[in-house]
Amino acid sequence: MFWLFRLAKVLAAAFLLFVIYLLVGLARSQVEVGPTGVHRYWLVPLAPFGGIRANIFSGTGDTVSVRGFLDGPVVQRTGADAWSARWFCEDRIGASEGRGDTLVIVCAGKTHRLPLAPVVTAAPIAPMPERVIALSDLEGNARFLDAALRQLGITDEDGGWTFGRGHLVVLGDSVDRGREVFRVLWTLYRLAGEASAAGGAVHVVIGNHEQYVLKGLLTQAHEDHRHALRRMGGLRESFAPDTVIGEWLRRQPVMLKLGDTLFVHGGVSPRIASQGFDIATLNKTARDYWVRRSTDAATDAVFGWSGLTQYRGYLSAQPRDPLATKREVDAILARYGAQRIVVGHTRVRAVTSHYDGRVWAINVNGDDARPEVLAIEGGVPRALDIGVHRHLDPPGPGVIRDLRWSDPADRHLIAELFGDAWELERIPHPY
Repeated sequence: MFWLFRLAKVLAAAFLLFVIYLLVGLARSQVEVGPTGVHRYWLVPLAPFGGIRANIFSGTGDTVSVRGFLDGPVVQRTGADAWSARWFCEDRIGASEGRGDTLVIVCAGKTHRLPLAPVVTAAPIAPMPERVIALSDLEGNARFLDAALRQLGITDEDGGWTFGRGHLVVLGDSVDRGREVFRVLWTLYRLAGEASAAGGAVHVVIGNHEQYVLKGLLTQAHEDHRHALRRMGGLRESFAPDTVIGEWLRRQPVMLKLGDTLFVHGGVSPRIASQGFDIATLNKTARDYWVRRSTDAATDAVFGWSGLTQYRGYLSAQPRDPLATKREVDAILARYGAQRIVVGHTRVRAVTSHYDGRVWAINVNGDDARPEVLAIEGGVPRALDIGVHRHLDPPGPGVIRDLRWSDPADRHLIAELFGDAWELERIPHPY
C-alpha cells in the first residue's frame, strides 16, 4: 500500500503545482481593448502553451467614446400611443418619454426623426410587381444601404421613398457584424411605412443573424454595438418583443413569393421541400416560435441546421447537406409553384444565376465582390451594377493592458465575462 501513498503524494504535488501555475497566469492576465475603449479579449499567458484568449461578449469597456455614433433608439410602447426611449450617443445614454408617432433625437450635432407608427407587414405572397430590387446581408452597413438606395432611385437625397409602386426585398442578415445595426433597421422600418403609403412595399426577410439576435446570441455583433446595447438596458432586452423594432422583426417572413419567384435567405433543402410545409405554415411557424419556442418539425424546417435560414446546398456541399442536383431544385420549385428562387447567406463574387437560371445568389457582401444587386423588371431577373461598393471597415487596432485585479471595474469585467458565457451556453442551438 506504500506505493499508493507515494502516488497520492505525487498527484497532490502535481495538482498543487498546476494550481500555482494557473494562479501565476491569472495574476499576469491582460485585456485587449478596442480603439473606442470596448473590451475585446481576456488574455491569460500560460507559457509554454501560449495561454487562454477568451472573447469578451458582454460589452464592458474602459472609458468608451465612439465619435459621432448614435445607436438605438430602443423604444418600448407603454400605452396606446405612449412610449419610452433610450439611445446611446457617443459616450452617454439619452432617454425620453412621450406620446405620438415621432421621436426626435439630437446626437453629435445631428437631428434624427424616427417614425413610431406601427407598420403593416407586406403580404408574403403577392403578384410580381413591375419593378423589384433585391439585396441581402447588409450586416449593419448603413452607409452602404443609404448610398445604394439613392443610386437605385429608391430614395431621394433626404432618404425618402421615391420608388413608387416598386418593391424592395432585403433578403436577410441586416444585423450583426457592422456597427450601425439599429440605423439599418430604423431605415427599413421607416421605408416600409412610406412604401406602403405609395403603393409599393419593403420586404424584410428573416435570416440566420436575425434569428441569432432575437434569441440573444450576439457573439457576432460589433463590439461598439454590444457596448451600446448593454448601456441601453441589455443585449436581449434591446430587441425584446415589447420594443418597436423587436416586435416588427418578429413579424417578418422567412419565405416570400412574388409572382413566380421565391425569396429565402438560405434556401429550401430537398428534405424540407419533401415535408410538404406551405409558405403560410412556414411563416406562421417563424412568428409563433418567438412566443412558444416550439421544437417541432416545422420549426426545424425554418430555423434548423438545414432550415430556410441556414441552408447552403445550392452553392456548396456541407456536412449535413450535399450539393443539390438540378432535378432536386426543379422539384423544390415545382412544390411551391415557382420558376426560380433567390437566396442570400452564402457569399458570392457577383450576383449570379445557377441551375439554368433557377437559382439566383445575391450575397455580394464583400469588398472583393462586384457592386451588384438583383433587379427584376417585367418579371425578368438580371444582375444590376450600381457602382456602390460595401466598403467594409476592418476592426481597428487594439491595445493590450494589464488586468488590475485590485480594481473593482476589472473584477466586474471578469464576472461579466463568465456570466455572459453561462447565458450563451443556455441558448439552444441551432434555434
